Amino acid sequence: MSGIDFLCVGAHADDIEISMGGTVAKMVALGRMGLLVDVTDASMGTRGTPEERLHEASEAARIVGIGRRNLGFPDGSLRPLDADLVRELGALFRELRPNTVFTHPTVDRHPDHEAVASCVREAAFKAGLVRWTAPGDAWRPRRVFHWMGARDGEPTFCVDVTEHWETRLRALAAYRSQFGTEGTPTALSDERFPDFLRSRARFLGSRARCRYAEGFTCEELPEVADPCALSGEDF
Repeated sequence: MSGIDFLCVGAHADDIEISMGGTVAKMVALGRMGLLVDVTDASMGTRGTPEERLHEASEAARIVGIGRRNLGFPDGSLRPLDADLVRELGALFRELRPNTVFTHPTVDRHPDHEAVASCVREAAFKAGLVRWTAPGDAWRPRRVFHWMGARDGEPTFCVDVTEHWETRLRALAAYRSQFGTEGTPTALSDERFPDFLRSRARFLGSRARCRYAEGFTCEELPEVADPCALSGEDF
């Protein structure tokens, strides 16, 4: 898969689908080559075993039509700028050579999310240093984008995912251990959680003149390669 278009890096299985499942489905439908990466083994989750979570993540990726890897780091033990994780991510970037990397926001509710965001940023830069000792030849992703987390309010840009919303829902439904009614109640199993996801996507969609949209932030100002390729909807 060397020279892929995009790489999505999430702390736990289902983080990517919750945050940008529609965008992943859209990129796959457009013929973009990518990979989903889950950093932890999900062993600290309130519901579901690590084996169940691996199976669910694999099924969700199958529904979208994309490959997936799990790095197997201990859930709940991630630290910002963790040297082992930075090195493994850097080696992954050098192996796959993605142009664009998506990950968590740098400030989020879950400490593991923030840790992954910091490690992705560090690894993305160091992977381009010729003298860095991680495996592989030097390579630096062109862009690092952050999906919107629990504490984000204003995206830098939005992606219209209207045509791929149902695929996103089917992928999320693969995580039966997390969203089912059986077991210990959690924020994800609360009946209001799907309403929250839909409401935010509808709100962002209303601003982008579409039905559903997913938002992202980035440190750089994102360029528009073709202004005439933007939506034809009136503002």
